[in-house]
Amino acid sequence: MRCNRGRIYIPLFLVIVFSGCSTTSLFTPYPMQMQTIKQLVETRQYAQAQDILSQYDNSPDKILYLMERGRISQIANDYEASIDDFKRVISAFEQNEEKAVISLSDSASETTALLLSDNAIPYQGESYERVFVHQFQAMNYLFSGDYNAALVEVRRANLEQELALKRYEQEISEAVKTQEKLSSASYGSLKSVPTMTRISGKVKNSFQNAYTFYVSGLIYEAQGEENDAYIDYKKALEIFPDNIYLQQDVLRLARQLDLWSDQEYPSKHTSVPSTLPPGVNEGELVVLFEQGFAPVKSEITIPLFINNHTEQLISYPVYRSQWQADVPLSVSLDSNQKIGDTQPIVYVESLAAKALEEHFPAIMARQMLRFAAKRAFSRQAQKHLGEQAELAVDIFNFITERADRRSWLSLPNRVQILRSHLPTGTHKLYFSTGEAKHALEIQVLSNRITLVRIILTEGIFHTNSIIINPATATGVRKRMARGSKL
Repeated sequence: MRCNRGRIYIPLFLVIVFSGCSTTSLFTPYPMQMQTIKQLVETRQYAQAQDILSQYDNSPDKILYLMERGRISQIANDYEASIDDFKRVISAFEQNEEKAVISLSDSASETTALLLSDNAIPYQGESYERVFVHQFQAMNYLFSGDYNAALVEVRRANLEQELALKRYEQEISEAVKTQEKLSSASYGSLKSVPTMTRISGKVKNSFQNAYTFYVSGLIYEAQGEENDAYIDYKKALEIFPDNIYLQQDVLRLARQLDLWSDQEYPSKHTSVPSTLPPGVNEGELVVLFEQGFAPVKSEITIPLFINNHTEQLISYPVYRSQWQADVPLSVSLDSNQKIGDTQPIVYVESLAAKALEEHFPAIMARQMLRFAAKRAFSRQAQKHLGEQAELAVDIFNFITERADRRSWLSLPNRVQILRSHLPTGTHKLYFSTGEAKHALEIQVLSNRITLVRIILTEGIFHTNSIIINPATATGVRKRMARGSKL
C-alpha cells in the first residue's frame, strides 16, 4: 500500500508541476535566448529577429517577447508593427490589472513556482519597463505624425509612474507578512544577499524616468501645451539637476510663461546660455541618444544549512556590472563646427538594479516558501519510496533551482540628450563617440524642432529624424532611416 501511494504521489506531483511549467526560461536562461536576437539587431537583420520572437506569441511570457519585438521594430523604424506589438502589451497589462491579486496557491503556474522557481510565473513586466512601453508607444505615434495619440501615451506613462509606488508598497507589505510567518526557521544565509548600491544608488527609485518626462515635455510642446511641458521638464530636471539642456528648457519656459522667480531659480541658473527661443531664421535640433542594451542579470547560488548540514541550494538574481563613466555623443555641423556633447538623462541600468533591490523582500519570501515545500516533498519521497526516490527528488530540485533572470533586454542601457539652435536649411550632422562615427543629413525649418533619434549598439548606428512644429502641432514627417556611414 505504501509503495502504491508513492507511485501515485510522484506522478501527481509532476503533473501539477509541468501543467504550469510552460514558460521558456525555466531551463534555458532568458539572457541566453536573447543573445542571437541582439546580434541580429546589431547587424540590422531586424526581420530575422522579429521572426524568431514571433514564435513566442502564445507563450506565457508573451508580454516580454512582445516588448522585445516592439522595441526592435521601432529600432528598424517599422512604427506600424511596433504600435501593434505595444498595443498587445498594454492590453495584457490592463487584463492583469483587472484580475484579483494572485497568491502563491491561486494558479497552476504559482504552484509550479512554489516547487520549482520564479521562472515558472508568467512574466508581468517591471514598473520601469511598463513606463517605457507607454513612452515608446508615444514615440511611435510621434514619428508617425499622430500627436493626439502620442499625448495619450505620455499621460499613461506619467500615470504608470504614480501607480508603480503603490504596487511596490503592497508587494513589500505582503513579503514582510510572509517572512514573519516563517521566522521560526533558520534562514540566516538569506541575510547575506549582496546589494547593488553603486549602480542602484544613482536613482531614488525604479519608478521615475527623466527620459520619459523629457519626451513628454517635447510632445506637450508639439501640442502647444507649454504649461504641461514646463511641468514635465521640471520633473526631469529634479531627477537630473546638472543636465544643462534640461536647465535651458525649464528656464526658457519659465520666462515664456512668466513663471520666473529668483526664489525658485537661484542665481546660479540665471546664466544658463541659450534659454531664449530660436530666432526668425533658426530652428531647433533635439538629439535623443540611446546607448547599448539593458544590463543582464546574473545568478548567485548559495547553500542553506539545517543543523550544520547542507539541506538545499537556492539561487537568486543579481546585477554584477561595474559602473562606467558616461561616454557622450559629440555632435558637429558640416564636419567643422561643433554643436555640443550629449548629457545623460536616464540610466536604465540603475532603474533595473533598483527594481531588483526593491523586489528582494518578495523574492526571498518566495524562496523561503519554496525551500520549505521542496524539503517537505523530499521527505515525502523518502517516506513513500525510499532513499533512492529522495535522491532523485533532490537532483530534480537541484536542476530546477534557477534564478529568474528575465528582463526587457533590448532597452537601452543609458540615454543622453542634446538641444541646440541651428540656422534654417539642409545640414549634414556628424556624430562621434570616439570609436564610433556616423553622419546624417537633416533639414532645419524656422520655428520648428528637428528631432533626431540615435540608437547605438556595438558601434552600429540606427537613426531616424522628423520635423515637428511646436506652434501648430502639425508634424512634417521626414524619415532618414540610416544616414550615411563615415
